[in-house]
Amino acid sequence: MGKEKKSPQEFREYISEPVSREKMGLWVKVHNIDSEKIELFFDYVDSLRYIIHKTYLGDDVVNTEMVKREHYEWCWSKVISDFKLENINFNEEGEHKEYFWNFFYESFYMLENKSDLLPIKNFLILLFKLYILKTESELDMLNDIYNILDANLTVNE
Repeated sequence: MGKEKKSPQEFREYISEPVSREKMGLWVKVHNIDSEKIELFFDYVDSLRYIIHKTYLGDDVVNTEMVKREHYEWCWSKVISDFKLENINFNEEGEHKEYFWNFFYESFYMLENKSDLLPIKNFLILLFKLYILKTESELDMLNDIYNILDANLTVNE
């Protein structure tokens, strides 16, 4: 079951044209997106972004891919631990960990200027806030992230 091939015009619309508010509301219902979970997932990813940025010791110290990965691993464990204090448990290992390693490797660790992470925060806000209209490609990305995080979440009652 593959996705149908898009024409160049359809592809341009897929990546650049926001869907209507009605279509977005329908998308939320069809994909069973829980607005409280989406807020939780935003908090989780934004906490990871914040800790990565605030604890980064600089390119002169974090100068190899191995050290970058060790920094990320420490930040990942810190966020997992912080959320456990609130009885919100994300699996320590899994697809979500690798997904966000790749995301932050490209959007942070590989940047020359790591002082301004506003573009990353703005991207996450755009992606996770359901009141902001999105393109179909952003909705597909949000759905993937939502499902990855949801599959790795346990909330204790």
